[in-house]
Amino acid sequence: MAATNLAGPISEYGDILTPANVAQFLATRDWTCRTDRRVDQVWVLEAGGGGRPVSVLLPRQPSFVDYPKRLREAIETIASTYDLGLPELAEQIASIRADLFFIRVDQRYDDGTIPLRQASALLDSIDQMVRAAAISAHNPLATGRGRIPDMVSEFLNEDVRMGHTKKGSFIITVAARIGDDEGADEPQELGESVTVPSFARRTMTTLARSLDVTRRYAATRDQFDGIGDAVDQGLKLQVVQALQEIGGSDGIRSLDLSFEWAAAEPQQSAVPSHVSLDRGLIDQLPDIERRLVRRIEPERITIVGPVKELKRQDSGGGDAEENGGEVVVNAEIAGRIRRVTVPLDASDMSLAITAFRDRLPFTASGKIVKRGNTWRLAEPVDVDRSFLEFHLGRPGSR
Repeated sequence: MAATNLAGPISEYGDILTPANVAQFLATRDWTCRTDRRVDQVWVLEAGGGGRPVSVLLPRQPSFVDYPKRLREAIETIASTYDLGLPELAEQIASIRADLFFIRVDQRYDDGTIPLRQASALLDSIDQMVRAAAISAHNPLATGRGRIPDMVSEFLNEDVRMGHTKKGSFIITVAARIGDDEGADEPQELGESVTVPSFARRTMTTLARSLDVTRRYAATRDQFDGIGDAVDQGLKLQVVQALQEIGGSDGIRSLDLSFEWAAAEPQQSAVPSHVSLDRGLIDQLPDIERRLVRRIEPERITIVGPVKELKRQDSGGGDAEENGGEVVVNAEIAGRIRRVTVPLDASDMSLAITAFRDRLPFTASGKIVKRGNTWRLAEPVDVDRSFLEFHLGRPGSR
């Protein structure tokens, strides 16, 4: 059926059946991007029930002599896989509305596996980058700390999807959906010549520019008028930290990050579509993080969470309850659970011990700082005593 319907010229749907549009279609199905190069991509669909997988080579360079042949072969294979005629396939591809973000990790291991913890950290870091970009798209002046706006949370929970990644591919595909029948954010027309991009497009554009300025600042700082100039151009602490965490894993040689922009929403300005960080640039990220941390004034925040560790004060005799000390609280910082060290005086330490013993939440406020890989509240620290004193039944509780 499909082969008969494909007899018509594919060129009739040339504005729809582009490599970028076809890639978006495959990414929103069960296909896996096994190879992602500037000249082509290899997509694989694992067959159910023990059948043979289906693979297509999707060309990306129209200037190549075999481009029409390769594109036709890819489209014919896809149409045959879904038993669709060319018009039906073109209609389904045209309905896809998603910007794609590809993350390829190049490392020296060749056994087709990566450590489970590395994979988990990779996904967490990608989530951190997309979240930082979404917060900035929602409010360019936001620091990325504190409560995440409802609009951003809804976008991250509903419209950011991860494509299938199989063993050996080391390529993760993230799809940011642009509008749908459920009422997701779409471009808004404000006049004959002015259109506000959708929130998904603003988020992915922000991320692309942040990644690009990170690469440029790591490569040649002379082109910037200090760290502040780079920040004004999109350099973000959360993105630098995420890239550092990904690149810090053992055996990684480079990171390759690329974007495919949904044709359903044309780009209104030039946006980087490919960013590559080799080992030398990755090694610059810790220093960039230190510069950004020094530039950012510590923010006073409130943390809430269980007490996981009690530390005696170094000086003086007696126990921690009498002399004070430090506690470690598991609390959310910028959307991630961190171990935060909190210095306490004797009376507050007594309440912390109660919280530790009875497994109750402990609440404290102070300026959050990061030293190396350690998070802590800088003094002075204010402890919210009301809940714990109520738990203890003290008459003077607030």
